[in-house]
Amino acid sequence: MEYAVETFDLTKIFENKEKGVKRYIKAVDHVNIKVKTGEFFGLLGPNGAGKTTLIKILCTIILPTEGNAKVNGYDIIKEPHKVRSSFGWFHGETGGRSLYWRLNAEDNLRFYAYLQNVPKDIAEKRIDALLEFFDLTEDRKKLVKDYSTGMKVKVMLARSLLHNPPILFMDEPTIGLDTISAVETRRLLRALNTELGKTIIFTSHNMFEVEQLCERVAIMRDGKIIVDASPSALRDMLRDIHAVEVEIREANNLQEVIKSLGDLQIVKQIVEVKNDPYNVVIRLQVDNEYDAIPLIASKLRAMNAKVLAVRRSEPTLEDIFVKLTRRETV
Repeated sequence: MEYAVETFDLTKIFENKEKGVKRYIKAVDHVNIKVKTGEFFGLLGPNGAGKTTLIKILCTIILPTEGNAKVNGYDIIKEPHKVRSSFGWFHGETGGRSLYWRLNAEDNLRFYAYLQNVPKDIAEKRIDALLEFFDLTEDRKKLVKDYSTGMKVKVMLARSLLHNPPILFMDEPTIGLDTISAVETRRLLRALNTELGKTIIFTSHNMFEVEQLCERVAIMRDGKIIVDASPSALRDMLRDIHAVEVEIREANNLQEVIKSLGDLQIVKQIVEVKNDPYNVVIRLQVDNEYDAIPLIASKLRAMNAKVLAVRRSEPTLEDIFVKLTRRETV
């Protein structure tokens, strides 16, 4: 089968009534995508872009208002049961709330295998294999409540594979994870794709993950697909983007510093502000980085910020994401 997922003018309109007045919200607007079998496909967009609604339609949780889709060759409207047997879904929570904390990993997986109608003898073999794959064999009898967040994620990933689906919908699988757990989760996702041949549809706000994992990326805004391209093709779009990165050790008036930088005429916008216990890194898009750097440094000195560096920065997918999802961008 050439395509694992195909959509045909897929549309979802929600009706909302406020003070007796009906409003119609087009959450998904005539979306057409094709995800090849075995592909690692990224679906990106700002909050409210329509990503989750699109995934829920493909998972047969909600029906489309117009259009249709096929998952693993099955019609999502006419063959929903076949569609559901074709995918595993990790739905964007890493706290393990969907696991039974007073059961161990083995019993959690056994319970979910029963719900998914996996025959008992097959389920036992598959549980053993999954626990081994996710390096949980030694901890299989430990209660989930005593697991780290990263271990809970592994159990949830294992749960999505119990019925051995060819397609995985991974909705923000690394959200809330520490750095080591996030790296391990990305390694496991890559292994699921390359070693087990799973088609993965992956949503994330982490541009680094997208660059590391995805063969192709679709970006949504206002329910529409505005870009569908490989990461390398997206990077080609960055050539006209100029970026500067500011690293500050300490600033008593950080919000005022950020606002002042954003108000500089040469600064187009603040792309990202990252805080850690020691430093603050502010990433800016500018008209010309060589003109911007001395102006930014001068402004920071005037505000008595403890500056570690003001440097030119290579543009990333974060920059193209911000550029494409800005309201004024067509």
